[in-house]
Order: sequence, then C-alpha cells, then structure tokens
Amino acid sequence: MQLGLIHMGQRLKQILKQRKIKIVDFARMAGFTNQIAHYHLRKSDMKRSTLERFCTLIGISSDEFYNWNNKVVPKAGKGQVPTIAHHGQRFTELIEEKGLNKSKLARRLDMSRRTMYNLFDKAVFDPLELETVTKALEITETAFLHPNAVEDTRIADSEEMLALREKYYKLLEEYNQLLKQHNALKETMDTFKKDIVQLRKQVRSKKV
Repeated sequence: MQLGLIHMGQRLKQILKQRKIKIVDFARMAGFTNQIAHYHLRKSDMKRSTLERFCTLIGISSDEFYNWNNKVVPKAGKGQVPTIAHHGQRFTELIEEKGLNKSKLARRLDMSRRTMYNLFDKAVFDPLELETVTKALEITETAFLHPNAVEDTRIADSEEMLALREKYYKLLEEYNQLLKQHNALKETMDTFKKDIVQLRKQVRSKKV
C-alpha cells in the first residue's frame, strides 16, 4: 500500500483502538500531552522517524502499520509481539529475573529506594523514566516494552561480563568510601596544623 493512500493519523487511531490502548495512555508512553496525541491522530501524514517511534511504543513494525488489516485484531498471537501493559510490573519482574540488589539498583538509578518503589506501582513510565530504567537494567527499550521480541533482553548477557560489572560497582562503592575517609582525615590534619600554629604563637608570646 502506498503512503499517499493512507491517512496516517486515522490508521494510528484505528490500531490503538484495536490494541485496546487508550489515547491518554499512548500520550504518556510517548511523553506528550493528550492534546498533542490528538494532534498526531488528526494528521494525514507524519515523518518516518515519528512513525517508527510510535510503532515501537505500540509493539508493531512500520510494515504492519502500512499493511494493517482492520478485519484482524492483533491479540499477541503467533508471530505477534505483545506490548507490556504495566511498566511497573515489568520492572519488578526484570529485577527478580536478573537477581538484582534493590539498594544497589536504586543507586544506579540515582534515586532513593522510595522513589524506585513508586515506579513499581506506575502503569506507564514517561520517556525519561523508561530511558533511566532500561539503562540501569542494561536492556533496550524495545526489550522492556516487548519481552517476547526476537531481540535479546540483555545487551551483554555473558556471566563474565555480569560478574565484571558487579565487581566494578563494588569497587566504585569502596572508592567512594575511601574518598570520604580521606576527606575526613584531611580536615582533621588541617585542624591539627591550625592548633600547632596557635600553640607556637602562644609559646612565643610567653617568651617575650
């Protein structure tokens, strides 16, 4: 089917409806307001990069978009890739699957444990949250959103690489601890130096 024969916005709206994805949820996934989502749904055309991004979010390929058959409602059957409905639950499953320490993961995410636990209850991550989580888990956004995709869910899945990463984070923690101790000792030494200078002044003043 040629591009000129497709109203891109209407086709996207049709696919969202058949995949039971609410427009407000699609807007959250894409990282923009509900109003902007409706703007895209009204457009007869869109950039290729925009289309590919939308297709990734809803779990289809651009070819499937162009050749969508409205008589068949995809239900994540054979040959189809389901889209994760609840991002927080997927996040929790991946943590358990990878056997990650939640305290260390929170530090890797650069957030408190409370903030990380709040993500577990969140149905849809915004783009920044999705990027942060996938980087910390060392998987792609596609692997997070579509777990049954052909793409491997690990960027580096060898046990040796995983062990090296854990060793790196452990050494980094030890380094930060030593750095704190060094700074504390430096402050103590500076205090001693000041005290010695004061004592010398007092001794000299008594001699005079």
